[in-house]
Amino acid sequence: MSADPNWTRWIFASVASVLKAVATNANLPVLVEHLDERTASFMQATDRAEIRITGPFVHEPSPNCFTVYVDTNVLLTSRYDGQQKNAYTIHKLAGLFQEAMGSPIPVWNYGSEDGDYLDNDPDSQVQIGCLLPRQNSRDDAVRVFHFGQINTTDKNKQTVVDARFEMYL
Repeated sequence: MSADPNWTRWIFASVASVLKAVATNANLPVLVEHLDERTASFMQATDRAEIRITGPFVHEPSPNCFTVYVDTNVLLTSRYDGQQKNAYTIHKLAGLFQEAMGSPIPVWNYGSEDGDYLDNDPDSQVQIGCLLPRQNSRDDAVRVFHFGQINTTDKNKQTVVDARFEMYL
């Protein structure tokens, strides 16, 4: 048996849903790469988040048993706005995403295809599995990288929150 062709869509939609909610709850403009359009108003926002989801990478260590790996990152951009802005805003936002990405993410049958969850039918929702932060002896599951001001002319600084997940099916 091979990987279910729906896993990619369901994983992407589940991760996007969780991380987009973090941004929305913080009143932070957000886009999910490959899903949302990058608009002029988004690019002009003082603070914003861009969510990227890579994978799944599927390994079948034994027949019908799968290990699924997913990598995600959230690029945070914050404009320097002088005295009227809290210089720690980007750190606060990074902490919100670090907390969310350090927790399990349930994977549901989200999407718009036959067999996917329907908003008006709660009985159609099926949990496929749960992405867990990946831990190993060499690396942490969730990491925060501060890039600072990204070039000498723009007044933007950037930070990325990077996470690696695994799921067993």
